[in-house]
Parts: sequence; structure tokens; C-alpha cells
Amino acid sequence: MNREHIFPYCHLDLLDTYAIVTCNEGAHIAFDEIQEIKAVLQDAYHGQRIGLIANRENQYSVNPLAIKKLFSDECLIAGAIVGNTLMTKLNAEIENDIVDGAAIRFFPSMNLAIKWIRDEVRGDSID
Repeated sequence: MNREHIFPYCHLDLLDTYAIVTCNEGAHIAFDEIQEIKAVLQDAYHGQRIGLIANRENQYSVNPLAIKKLFSDECLIAGAIVGNTLMTKLNAEIENDIVDGAAIRFFPSMNLAIKWIRDEVRGDSID
């Protein structure tokens, strides 16, 4: 599966066991946006275990409670945040503290995030 969805606020790439979301510069991601993303994920993956990578190459805001709601879906088992700023890393730590039932980790590169997400989804992780 290699599909993409373009929303007014983000680009969502759907791959076999994970999705990558890249939000637009200046976007605000709140409950409505999260609900749209969640609906696409549920429709595409049909209850299979998946991970989500947030490619934070742009600056945008996210309601942390909306992120918590997104990860309330038991099929979404891990989240990777890719960025290159201290603020992005600190936001990842906050989101990890807020989200129940799924690990959220920060990575400085997409390759490291993809490897970790794949391991998490397969159940190969060692924490």
C-alpha cells in the first residue's frame, strides 16, 4: 500500500505498517483535523497494528489533547516524531507523557524513525 491523502493542513502518506504525516507551515492541528486523519487511518488499515511518524519539517501547532485522542485507537501503537530542533524534541517528550498506551519517541532522522516504527509494529522493540 502506498497511498497519499492531501488535506488543507497536511499530507498523509500511507505505507504498509505505518503512515507519515507532514503538516503544513503555520497549520493548527486540533480535534477536527485529528478526527479526519484518524478516519483515513481506520479506513486504510482496518484494525491492523500501525505506527505514525510525524515529520515536523515545518512549524505548526498541535493540541496535545487531540494527539492523545488520536492515539486512543488501540491499533495505533507507536508514534515517532522527526525533527531537528530542541523544541521539537521537548514537544515529543510532552506528547509521550500525555499519550496512554503508545510509545512516542523523537528522532533526528526519518531513517531512524522508520526503523523504530517498523520494529514497534512487529513487536521487535527492546525498551
